Amino acid sequence: QIMDQFGAAPGAESVRMPDGTERTLAAEHAAAILVNEQPAFRVVCTPELLPQLALGRLLTEGWINSADEVERVAVCAQGLKISVQLRHPLAAAEQAGQEVPSCCTDNLTLASPVRLPPLAPVPQREIPAAWVDALADAMGQGLPLYRATHAVHSCLLLRAGRILYRCEDLAATTRWTGRGCALTEGVPLAECVLFTSGRVPVDMVRKAIRAGVPALVSKSMPTVQSLELAEEYGLKLFIRQKK
Repeated sequence: QIMDQFGAAPGAESVRMPDGTERTLAAEHAAAILVNEQPAFRVVCTPELLPQLALGRLLTEGWINSADEVERVAVCAQGLKISVQLRHPLAAAEQAGQEVPSCCTDNLTLASPVRLPPLAPVPQREIPAAWVDALADAMGQGLPLYRATHAVHSCLLLRAGRILYRCEDLAATTRWTGRGCALTEGVPLAECVLFTSGRVPVDMVRKAIRAGVPALVSKSMPTVQSLELAEEYGLKLFIRQKK
């Protein structure tokens, strides 16, 4: 059940720059994610699709494995608080502290992380080259917010050769949102391919593995550590520059 009193706000605004010119700039929005009434994360994002963003974050961080674990997601009228009620209590880790994930500036883990299950190999699927090319072509055309601001990340989620979701965000939260959209609509991520415009550090690969995505496409090269982790758990990496 999703109760979203906020909806969305403009992801960009036209402003006057110091040199007197008019430019369209991306808008930042900050929100707290509470899980079972416990403060869990603070995210800085584009002000839209907040329920999907929260679900995608919980999935890729390993707090949940499916939407079946979620009873309700509620967003306040100002969009400042996203409350997620699970059908089970959280199992807290023995030792925890605050951390700032490397993939996203000013996104903060506020509470003790849950006790995470170990990583598991991702499903193995054949990924036709045509699917990867279709994603690269779509990303190369640029999504609307990127074309307006040139200051956001983008991601595409493809299943059976068809692009299901096109998400944009000023931070790497776009990857959480795309997977959150799939969760809310019952799309099996094990059958999907993800294209991200961002970097491919080891934490990004770990999030893809936790989500159970079999393939990740990017315009950026992976690091040594992210390549090794992907190979260990069977995640297929494809590098495609935008055309």
